[in-house]
Amino acid sequence: MPVRFSRKTIVAALLAGSLPFPVVAREAAPAGIVNDGDIVVTARRREETQISAPVAVSAVGQAELTRRGITQLDNLVSAVPQLIISDAGASTQGGVVLIRGIGVGESNPFADQAVSFNVDGIQLSRANIRRLSEIDMAQVEVLKGPQALFFGKNSPAGIIVIRTADPGKSFEAGVNASYEFNGKEIRTDAFVSGPLSDNFGVRIAGFYSHMDGYFDNAATPSATYGLSRTKLPQNQDYGGRITLKFDPGDRFDARLKLSYGNVDSSGPESSMQAVDCPLGFNQLSPTIANSCAPDKRSVIADPGPLIAAVSTGDFAAVPYVAQEQILGGLEMNYALNDTLKLTSVTGYYQNRTSFVSSATVADTTNPGFVFVSAQRFKANEFSQELRLASSFDGPLNFLIGGYYQDADLRFQNFVVRNAAAPVVAVPKRPVYQDGKAYSAFGQLMWKITPEIELSGGGRYSYEKKGYTLYDAAGNRLPTASPGNNWNNFSPEATLAYRPSQNLTIYGAYKTGFLSGGFAVASGDLTRDRSYDQQLVRGFEAGVKGRMGHFWGSITAYRYVNTGLQVTSNIVDPVIGVDQRIVNAGKAINQGIEAELRYRNGAVELHGAVAYNHARYKQFVTTCYAGQSVALGCSLSPNATGVFQNQDLSGGRMVRAPDWVVQGGGAYTFDLAGGDTVAASADVNFSSGYFAAPSNKPASWQTGYATVDGGITYTNAQYGFTIGVLGRNLTNQYYYSRAIDSTFTGSGTGTTTVTPSDTIASVSRGRQILVRAGIKFR
Repeated sequence: MPVRFSRKTIVAALLAGSLPFPVVAREAAPAGIVNDGDIVVTARRREETQISAPVAVSAVGQAELTRRGITQLDNLVSAVPQLIISDAGASTQGGVVLIRGIGVGESNPFADQAVSFNVDGIQLSRANIRRLSEIDMAQVEVLKGPQALFFGKNSPAGIIVIRTADPGKSFEAGVNASYEFNGKEIRTDAFVSGPLSDNFGVRIAGFYSHMDGYFDNAATPSATYGLSRTKLPQNQDYGGRITLKFDPGDRFDARLKLSYGNVDSSGPESSMQAVDCPLGFNQLSPTIANSCAPDKRSVIADPGPLIAAVSTGDFAAVPYVAQEQILGGLEMNYALNDTLKLTSVTGYYQNRTSFVSSATVADTTNPGFVFVSAQRFKANEFSQELRLASSFDGPLNFLIGGYYQDADLRFQNFVVRNAAAPVVAVPKRPVYQDGKAYSAFGQLMWKITPEIELSGGGRYSYEKKGYTLYDAAGNRLPTASPGNNWNNFSPEATLAYRPSQNLTIYGAYKTGFLSGGFAVASGDLTRDRSYDQQLVRGFEAGVKGRMGHFWGSITAYRYVNTGLQVTSNIVDPVIGVDQRIVNAGKAINQGIEAELRYRNGAVELHGAVAYNHARYKQFVTTCYAGQSVALGCSLSPNATGVFQNQDLSGGRMVRAPDWVVQGGGAYTFDLAGGDTVAASADVNFSSGYFAAPSNKPASWQTGYATVDGGITYTNAQYGFTIGVLGRNLTNQYYYSRAIDSTFTGSGTGTTTVTPSDTIASVSRGRQILVRAGIKFR
């Protein structure tokens, strides 16, 4: 059985380390900038410069993380083209994550998401881990396209690789603090690091964050249904990490990392707003003026005391989220001889999440439309990877290995509607998934000439998942699909030409695989909730190079996705939104992306442009609420002749903007005594996209641009910094996930319909931060 740590135990350990709580890491990680902005990456499980790695990778190094104040992975969207990360409303998965328009699983707690996270070698396919990985980040690498070979379980859309800071050879410590005015958010980060002996080092880092909220809750005050919070969302987060590193300088070295994170917030729907109202007003909040556009206002009623009394162990009168996460990783390296190295990576992940959400944007004057979900989620995942790598002097080298994962997941959803006279819409039914994954992988690299390298390999994967359902009394219920298994072989091959250390030209054939599973977010769980695997195959080619102070890359790609997993929302007036996952017959994403950086002394400039043509080729899915026959709901009639499905073949893939453009720069002014002042500005533009998987026109997010800027003073003598940072200075409110509003819309698939409202998780608006930090050596 895995060792479990209580919150009090871990917090006490952090406090014992004298932490005032974390900054963006200052200690150099194994990676770093080596020359004019070229960054060392580990995209192929070996350290190589970003230029020499024949992989489409966008890397954000420690210097840029610090300059732009990126302490949360959600802030990466303005630094990495074609990356989307955001909250996802009432989702135990923790968020939406997409690369090049490919991503799935945000609404299904049992799904493996198509974009994985790799945190210090530990592979996880759950967006919740992004909160835990943000502690003491040293570098982030975003690998785009299918990544079958090098990182744990197969990832058909890409991988976000987070490398946190390690202890160095000398003592250092630091504290950073920031305050954001609009959300009244304070964040403090701290670390202490250094050697305990010649071959043993330790690093302890932690953070604390508290926010009052940046949305005004415009719901009508009520003695029964709130408002308990006039500002949303309200959050209190804290966590920490301890790293122990043993490196005697001979054949063996080891690194142990233990991380803990805690989140207490105002509820997963705190950022949900009505973004389109075809009747001209919010159907659930008709007396609230101008509440049908993304802005700084939300309308959220409390569940109230009657719903809380339905089941005191499950519901509450006020929405909330409580989450604890633990991540442990042990990496051990042993050199069998001068040319063979054996690596073992052992990981353990634990998640405990509970929340109560008001899942509609209903005013307190309409308590009958208050719709409350109480969810509980538990995850225990163990993984083990072994790999053997060669470093022969000859033209041939290899990498072989194996991977195992055991994941035990538990979820329950309990739904009640009508705060004035509660009615159970979805009874409490705990559901379990026991999953095991096995894979073997290998790669052979052949230096045909000193300049030409051919590499090829593949991964064989076998996964099985069992599905078990119980009623509230603990009695097992029959299900249509008690389990399933999948197997796959994903090959890839890459030809790279490196005429010099400053130029790489490559072409690659790549494939990927994502296992199927069971959709359990809502609905009748005794029915067939299964969906099938997703496969991807295609080509990409790129050129990377450096000339003088310029660094640049350009990549072209084309991938065919078969069985693309897409969330399908079916709105029911009783149970709310039944979220399923369906497989699109075929989808193609193809495009071209380019990055350019310039660094010369005090001047740094960067720019990126990406075009992504992502379209469904074969895809029949459910209609959106209020979609008439004339609007395309003309397939699959039921027994009464009402159509239920639409054909999106040829349509845009959800959350896949055609264009993303980014650019910016920084200039450092030298002052007397070695002090400096650095000024920077960055722009991010995204063209429009559908935010609902049904391609509902009302879910269309129009193109938008955000601007960030800042100025920072650094004192060389005392090692402190102080500055001001602005994010989203254009005050854009945008969204990446939208659904039909429950209790609105009717007549789907007929000639007479009532259109539904559309609600979405809306982004944070303008942020103005003051920040200060000090570092000790």
